[in-house]
Amino acid sequence: MSESGEFGSQTGYHQDMNDKLIASRLLSVTAVAVAMVSGCAPEPIQTVQSGEELGIHPFAMPGGGFKAPASGADPSTLPPPVKIEPGGDSVRGTTTMTSIDSRDWNPQIRKSTIYKGELIRPAKLLPKHSRDKTIPRNPPNDLVAGKLNGRLRAEPAVAFPGVDQSPWRPPDPSIAVGPDHVVTVVNMELAWFTKDGTKEFQQRMDSTGEPGFFEDLGAGSFTFDPKCFYDPFVGRYVILALEVYSDTRESWMTFAVSDDDDPNGTWYKYRTWSVIDVEGFEYWNDYPGFGFDERAWYVTANMFGFNGGAVGTLIRSFDKAGPVAGTDVDWNDVVVYNFSLQVGHAMEADDDVAFVRRSGLASIRVGSIIDPLGSAFFTSSPVDVPSSGVRSDAPTAIGPGLWVLDGRIMNVFIRNDRLWTCHAVQPPGESNVVGRWYEVDISGTPALVQSGEIDLGPDQFTFFPAVAVNTDGAAAIVYGHSSATTNPTLEAVGRLSDDPPGTMSGPTILAESVTSPDDDSGELQRWGDYFDCTIDPVDNRTFWMTGQTQTADGWQTQIISFTVGLPADLNGDGVVDGADLGLLLNAWGTPGPGDLNGNGVVDGGDIGLMLVEWN
Repeated sequence: MSESGEFGSQTGYHQDMNDKLIASRLLSVTAVAVAMVSGCAPEPIQTVQSGEELGIHPFAMPGGGFKAPASGADPSTLPPPVKIEPGGDSVRGTTTMTSIDSRDWNPQIRKSTIYKGELIRPAKLLPKHSRDKTIPRNPPNDLVAGKLNGRLRAEPAVAFPGVDQSPWRPPDPSIAVGPDHVVTVVNMELAWFTKDGTKEFQQRMDSTGEPGFFEDLGAGSFTFDPKCFYDPFVGRYVILALEVYSDTRESWMTFAVSDDDDPNGTWYKYRTWSVIDVEGFEYWNDYPGFGFDERAWYVTANMFGFNGGAVGTLIRSFDKAGPVAGTDVDWNDVVVYNFSLQVGHAMEADDDVAFVRRSGLASIRVGSIIDPLGSAFFTSSPVDVPSSGVRSDAPTAIGPGLWVLDGRIMNVFIRNDRLWTCHAVQPPGESNVVGRWYEVDISGTPALVQSGEIDLGPDQFTFFPAVAVNTDGAAAIVYGHSSATTNPTLEAVGRLSDDPPGTMSGPTILAESVTSPDDDSGELQRWGDYFDCTIDPVDNRTFWMTGQTQTADGWQTQIISFTVGLPADLNGDGVVDGADLGLLLNAWGTPGPGDLNGNGVVDGGDIGLMLVEWN
């Protein structure tokens, strides 16, 4: 399939983009010119509040309800569906590049107030879709997940707010960390910061921006389910968003690639057609995974029919050579006949990407793709894991509680032939939901190495787990925590490579909500749907995460870095001994560095935690 002509009718969009980029400059230049001629200062420009500033959703219709997004494209200019035969060969595609310079935006940071109107799920504006989410029951096994070991491992470092509430929920935050910057995306915005938290850029991705980041690629009025990562093999940031338009039966995978390891400057952008024809039925894409290895970039997406029904997962493997060079991009497509297949981030040159899904109440399935840019053959193997149930809600101190998904795999991290993945499950015999993690050896036939749960006790719920592993083999999981008396908090646990198998450390609180989400509907709040965690490429040891808290003004994403090690090693000599105890005693009664339990004061509880780590 070729899409080289897909932008032939989009000249008007490019002109609109240019008009928007220079409009604010022309306005200010004109005012200055008038002042110079008249010899007096220009009259203040009268501003009118936007609909969003007034709490009006950009897709709201007069009289109530929301309008479905429309692309504005002429259907006769759209590519034909990509035909993929069941069990057949992979299908190759290509599309052209459009470049843009982020420095042309004026202002660099979109001027806006925190949106306080009615929030809407992007899924409400998609074609009606559903699938069978029944999880097969497996034969019983004797595997048991480990627990927390009471030690402390995670130590926060830099923390700053990310993106404030937009008109959408859930925010679906994702994070990419490079040498000097942090890039983050949510529904439907992107922003980047220096590592000390200085915001340098923030814009909408869709056409409600000034202009939207992807707007010049087409109508771009609806970009959802964003993901991003930093590819250390090529030193580039990569951002993905999906687009779907029911009226013209369109589905796109839209992505952008920075031209170097600084997000400020040129980005190469691609809008790749993703309407798939399987046995005469046309499908669009939802809920993407986004991963990489040294060979390629990969997108996984659930496939739903424009006329109903669902067929499985599309795997699209992008050849990164074109985007790195700023030229056309080529890819291969295959269809896998199951759903919610998550793709990994493979961090070492010898690691190949892997794919994971929950395949039963006591099993996961780990897949690989052979020759992703050629024949693109997919294969997978089952892995037995400890049994668990399914529960999809978590209580909060205020409101009806959260919807915390359905036990699907949340993210996948690969290092040195070990695959780490996690999801939220209901432990056997318990009533709460807890984050569950697995380490799987993928050097040969996939086999479980260890597993564990973030179980904080009865009636405590942990959800949206995201795992990462650093170059020392230390692992960390970030997650949300709530209960009937606890507003959602962001927390982290970690383990060193020689910690007892199946265990993670005690929790470290990273950020706390001041309230809980509650829209007065009485329905579970759609608040996640996922968090994200990655490794700093500068030292390959520092962890960075993003999730969100709830403020009085709505959801707000948080960006936090932390390390995994020995927080009780106060003098940093690699051991916990009498020297560290002396430093703790010197800080007694103060909020000093010896406050290991984070209660605001150094006291006897901190001595107990230090003794746990005593060498």
